[in-house]
This record gives sequence, structure tokens and C-alpha cells, in this order.
Amino acid sequence: MSDEFKNVTATVKWFKPEKGFGFVRLADGTGEAFLHASVLAAASLPNPVEGTILVCDMAQGAKGPQVVAIHSVTPPENPPAPRARPARPQRGAPPIAQQPQPDYGDVAAAPPRAPKPPRERRERPAEPVGPAVMAYGTVRWYNLDSQSGLIEPWEDGADVFFDRATLRLSGLEIVADGEDVRYVAYGAEDAPVAQRVELI
Repeated sequence: MSDEFKNVTATVKWFKPEKGFGFVRLADGTGEAFLHASVLAAASLPNPVEGTILVCDMAQGAKGPQVVAIHSVTPPENPPAPRARPARPQRGAPPIAQQPQPDYGDVAAAPPRAPKPPRERRERPAEPVGPAVMAYGTVRWYNLDSQSGLIEPWEDGADVFFDRATLRLSGLEIVADGEDVRYVAYGAEDAPVAQRVELI
């Protein structure tokens, strides 16, 4: 893409109001572009839903093509139904429903609970498998003991594994739970592995 294109037709791939940005697909099939909430605000437009068609101006930003102005908006004929994202359980929170406990009568005490098995550490594949894909997500957790963690993608898909080696290759020493990141992952769809992780 040149430095700037005028009156480009694009379709909203996704837009997250709580994040303040999203992405659009270019109608000519040349790729995607970044869409920030400030551009919508400048045009006094509401947050678009998936499938909304925009006629807009594009420019090359520091991190790739981005929408810089919007001229017209065409809502989709069949807007997708909003998908409710399940709430994340709080760590250490009690279960939703307590299971009934067996009655041991006058026996001194209930049998002790079996210790929880240690969290299984997923091994990094020796060789990358499958094409690398760039996406966005939120760090679900990072364990300092195992020096590994999981990223929850913003779009549908399995959690993405990463470890300290990945962070060091990305110029990071540590990430905190709940931080938003951009990552490049490879591997099977049900077991992706991050190759690079960047804070956003």
C-alpha cells in the first residue's frame, strides 16, 4: 500500500468498544487495516458491528495500514447476534454450587482430600508446525515457577502457550496477568504456541 489511499472500500472484521479499536478487511483483498475509535469519534459515528461496510481513507502507520477518515457507513444486511463472552472466574473464588458432603456419622473425620496433581507443563515443539499467525489477546496467567503461561485470544480459538524464552526473544523479561498483547503463533489450532509476544 502506498502512503495514502482515498475512498477505499473495506468491511469491518471486528471492533471491540472496550478496547477502543478493531480491524477492517480491504475489499480488493490486499489485507487488513487498523481502525481506532478516535476515527469514528471524529466522524460522529457509533461503534460498528462485524460486516459493516466503510468507504474511508487509508494511510500507512507505524505498525501497518490504518483507517484515517471515514466518508460513509453501510450497516450489514444481517447483523450478527452479539456473542456473550463468559465471565472469567476469580482466582480463589468458591465454586458456584457446593457439592453435598457424605454423612460419616460419628466417625472422627472425613477422609483427607487427595492432593491436586501438579499443573502439566506443555513442552515447546522442537520445530514450528503450521503457518505463523499474528493476533491479539490477553495474558490469562504467567507462572514464575514454570516460567510459562497462556494467552487468551480476543477472537475465537484455543489459548496460546508461551514461555520465558519467547519473552526474551521479544525483548521482555516478564508479563503480568491481564495484560493485553500482540503475538505471532504457530502450530495446530488446538495447541498454538507463541513465537513472539509484544505489549500493546
